[in-house]
Amino acid sequence: MLIVPKSTAKRKKISNSQFVSIALIVLFSSFSSVGGQAQSIGKSDSDERDCEVVAKVISGDINWTPQSKLCKDDKIHPVRGRKVEIFCYSHGKVLYLTDSNVGEHCLPLSQRRFENCTLKNGYTCVTPKGPGSDENMPTLITPYGVVILNTNPILSWSAAPLATSYMVQMEGKGVNWSVEVKATQLPYPKDQPAMESGNVYNVNVVANRGDEPIAASTSILLVVPTDKAQEIAMTINRLQSLNQFQDELAIDVDSVYQAENLVNESILVLKARAKAGSKNPTIYRLLGDRYLEAYLPSAAISAYATASKLARKENNADELVKAEAGAKIADQSQKKVERAKGG
Repeated sequence: MLIVPKSTAKRKKISNSQFVSIALIVLFSSFSSVGGQAQSIGKSDSDERDCEVVAKVISGDINWTPQSKLCKDDKIHPVRGRKVEIFCYSHGKVLYLTDSNVGEHCLPLSQRRFENCTLKNGYTCVTPKGPGSDENMPTLITPYGVVILNTNPILSWSAAPLATSYMVQMEGKGVNWSVEVKATQLPYPKDQPAMESGNVYNVNVVANRGDEPIAASTSILLVVPTDKAQEIAMTINRLQSLNQFQDELAIDVDSVYQAENLVNESILVLKARAKAGSKNPTIYRLLGDRYLEAYLPSAAISAYATASKLARKENNADELVKAEAGAKIADQSQKKVERAKGG
């Protein structure tokens, strides 16, 4: 196993004990970047409401039809002997409730706390993945984010100037391998054991010029535990059974993934809708949000531009405001990246 040179990798190294704390925040805390994904739709998909939507009805309410959107002050009324089944955006979960106000169970998304490190929230904290002070480092790009479901993902990273090859190393429970490649992408080696659920892995990318290492970075990946992955799959299966429009389903699934900080899965779902030709500005605005979380301001700028264009076309003021706000953050971040490269 090639050892990452201390001079090039030390600043990016994070201990497993540090990451345990990060992982607990990532998996179980309120994560605000889900914010704004619900649309202002009322008892039917065409009735607009002047409040923030926090949930949708799945079944079991006397007054609200299935797929009705609910605000925090709305009250649910179960059919006798049953509970109302709702999907809560802030939790990304299906809940079963008796008579109560929806807001008692589903927080408005705008009230969720920023607890993860992203370009969007700008908080100061340990950054287990993302750009460092040296923009010439071969920083891991995919899988996006830190928490992942796929145990043998495609790995990709930013190019390092003057590099002629890269040594990719992965270390963690049951995994210890290194592969040298000339490209900036590596499918997970088929001859190597996959990562194991619920474990932390270090991914080192060393840029070489000839036989000499010139730059390196260390990133961390956390594979979701098996029980959590099963819970996520069950929630998504329930949402799929509702026979919603594909854009609406993608928005719901995004909230499921975001509740667990699965940025990679969110981006893949939203990109699929964009590739399919979606005209829904929310899809592109959420995609911009996710790219910000993945430290990809250039991709975020493009997604926000499409969201703004579509929002103007359909006179969707709410989405336009959100897209333009995100675009400003992405633009500022991109300028910082360009200044760092130029300096």
